[in-house]
Amino acid sequence: MKGFAKYKQSLDSILENSYTNKKEFKNNLSVIMGTLKFSKPLREFFTLYNEIEIKNFETVENSKNYLNEAVRHLRENKKELVSVKNILDKIITNRKNLCNNKIKNPIYENIDRMVFNNNIINIDSLIKSREFLSESMINNKKRSTLKVNPKILSQTISRNYQEEYGKSLSESEQNILKNTLLMTEESVNSEFDNIRDIALNRINTLLKETKEDELGAKLIETKDEIKELKSTKINYIKVRGLLEDLN
Repeated sequence: MKGFAKYKQSLDSILENSYTNKKEFKNNLSVIMGTLKFSKPLREFFTLYNEIEIKNFETVENSKNYLNEAVRHLRENKKELVSVKNILDKIITNRKNLCNNKIKNPIYENIDRMVFNNNIINIDSLIKSREFLSESMINNKKRSTLKVNPKILSQTISRNYQEEYGKSLSESEQNILKNTLLMTEESVNSEFDNIRDIALNRINTLLKETKEDELGAKLIETKDEIKELKSTKINYIKVRGLLEDLN
């Protein structure tokens, strides 16, 4: 991957431009949160690009120290982004009408230069980018022209991410996650009842076969929990993962 700026800006635009449509925004937010759950490096890139944009320091020294640590971390983990490039491309391609990348974000572009183009040929431009980013975090005012402040969007993502994906997924759930991320809400709704019925039938079969009281009690508890689940992507993933574990 040659840079992250265009992806970050596209994700920002998708959220910003769907914000007034509650259903569309909720769906886009769910897809983006799911992708962040799938990849820790992506989560860190998304967070640090956003943090560098909104950070506010009182001294140049503090600003430069933060920038140095952030850039160092991003450089060390940039190769890991390759694993989610196809997913990001699909998310953005399917939402082209919501993306507006005609006006480049200078913060993201300069972070890209420092993270992805750090070689001796670009020393002069690297110095300029370092100075630009350091100064941008000094007494930073709300300079964003977005209709929805990026900080609010970031907080929304963080809050919803913790609420919806706070618990760790099992290994089987992680394997299912990648294919589920890009499913539409309609697809999840149409398939959830079917996969839940299959899981319940499998549990009923195991209940008939088991002679262990402790296992039987656990299966009954699991069965009751599944019955109460509503159709969401995270619940779809959990039921699919459970079904694979049961088989």
